[in-house]
Amino acid sequence: MSQLSPATADYVLSAKAGIESLEYIDDLLREYLLFRGFTSTLQAFESDLEQDRDQGFHADKIVDELLSMARELRVDSLQEYWKYLSFRFFSHLSPKYQRTTKMFEKRLLRLFLVSAAKAGRRHDIRTFMGRHGTELGQQSDWIPWLGLEYIDQPHERPEFEAYFADEWAASLRAALADFMQTVFPAMAVPRILLFDKDRREREALQRKLHIFEEHMRGETKITAHEVGDGSGPVGLVEDHIGPAVVSPRLLPALSTSGRPAELDHTTEPVHTSEPDRAAVHVVPTDEPSSVLRISQEDIFLEHNAGISMAKFSASGELIASYDDESVLRVWAPDPSSTQPKLKNELDFAVTAMAWDRRHTHLLYLYDESGFIHTLNTKSNLLGRHPVFDRRHPWLQCMLPSAASSTLLTVCSAKPESSSDVAVLLWDAAASRTVASRRLPASPDAHGVCAALNHNDTLAALAYSSGHIRLIDARSLETVATINTAQRDVCAVELSRDEDSLVVVTESGALTRWSLRKSHELLAESSLDIGASALPDSRLDCDRVAFTPDRDCIVVAPRDQCLIFNIDSASLSDCTRRHKDLISVIDVAADRMLSASEDGTVRVAQYRKV
Repeated sequence: MSQLSPATADYVLSAKAGIESLEYIDDLLREYLLFRGFTSTLQAFESDLEQDRDQGFHADKIVDELLSMARELRVDSLQEYWKYLSFRFFSHLSPKYQRTTKMFEKRLLRLFLVSAAKAGRRHDIRTFMGRHGTELGQQSDWIPWLGLEYIDQPHERPEFEAYFADEWAASLRAALADFMQTVFPAMAVPRILLFDKDRREREALQRKLHIFEEHMRGETKITAHEVGDGSGPVGLVEDHIGPAVVSPRLLPALSTSGRPAELDHTTEPVHTSEPDRAAVHVVPTDEPSSVLRISQEDIFLEHNAGISMAKFSASGELIASYDDESVLRVWAPDPSSTQPKLKNELDFAVTAMAWDRRHTHLLYLYDESGFIHTLNTKSNLLGRHPVFDRRHPWLQCMLPSAASSTLLTVCSAKPESSSDVAVLLWDAAASRTVASRRLPASPDAHGVCAALNHNDTLAALAYSSGHIRLIDARSLETVATINTAQRDVCAVELSRDEDSLVVVTESGALTRWSLRKSHELLAESSLDIGASALPDSRLDCDRVAFTPDRDCIVVAPRDQCLIFNIDSASLSDCTRRHKDLISVIDVAADRMLSASEDGTVRVAQYRKV
């Protein structure tokens, strides 16, 4: 498919932004007409709005109207309204979409026939076929429908069974709504609809300039925005991590306190007068190149229920968040962004979520039935593909590849135990599983986390029991194993030079293990998270994240994020507190997010000092 030219793409985005501003422009027109005293014109304007067949360009309202006509057996109104939509909107589309529009027209007519059959209204079916039977009979797929009125139990016939299922009607609504949402940006919009977009862009530029000025003065600004609606031979790891590289930042094993033996007391500690930061002691560090500081925090009110998943896209421009009411939102934390903003009320429960790291507009959702759904955030179209392993139905983790559109999934045989797991490599481009392997059991493990190296040739699987398995991420064969003898492991990551593994436990213990000499402990320390004093401060895989350069680690033991330097285990900064416990965190190149059980998302920008 050929890509749009920059000018065309910019126009499509502008048109979409203009349509989204329709209600704002309507209010401006009302205000203007009142100001000018054009009351009769205002009355006519309001009257036309009440009879607006375009439904304010709301795709959901148009789709609901079409489905209501079909279910209420108003077939004449249905056909007339579809003819209007074809002339008003579909005629502006590329000819390649003609087949799509014909397909949806056919499905709406079949929904009418199914509704009539369910209601026992055979005379409506007879009347419809009397008018259109000859024309429809020219199409082979319509021939079985010509005798629908004479069948007593059509829902039991294999040719009609799928159409009588509630799932078919639900999928029709979702697909039709997605299609309508792609139609509106293809329209030629009047210049007045672009007024609000230009206004918002100017305001965003002013805010950016103001923030930049504050950064130059070394200030930190916190604002709030309310946004609407196998075991194997040891020693093969070198084949994956390359020649030996000595890390210039690697420290010897630290004391259990997590602090170096000596601290540079001349380093100025961080002070703050804010009450919600006063409880956290910030330890000075002698490695300023790896110290992160929060420069700005924004809070977003995106959800009405607790958020269970939230992730940055590969570019960091978009955030996908999913809540306990199965509402999925895709949105941009930058108010000046022209990226699409989506809200989907899903009819399935999501158990894992990952962005494609090459095609940044694709989002993968793994549901509890073992299907991967691919969401195109540009068109809001959702595909569904089975990857279900009947012997290992419970997903433990899912990692996207940086080198290709593949996903590495780790599944267990039981929900409460990950001792018996299977690893699958799923190709999103081909929509198929390209490799799978069942791994030997790790006794007493109740969870497993994983990490990939930069070119996706090596994967590290860390069991909660402390057993680590290194596998070839292409063949899924085990190349080495490490037994850390730790308990309650909740996160693992490769070091910056990828010659060692960083392992984190639920209590905040931080250890580093060599990939060249298995079982060799290189360093150990402890993150000061207060896990011993507060039981609910223990970490899990959703509340541990590493910065892209792997110099720092972000954890959220309770209601705020803490940033630690990995080498020194020193605390360099922390975010403001949420009103409720944090459920998930994520880190991008220059910002981090924390999502809470109260439905809020806090996005904090950080920088190295």
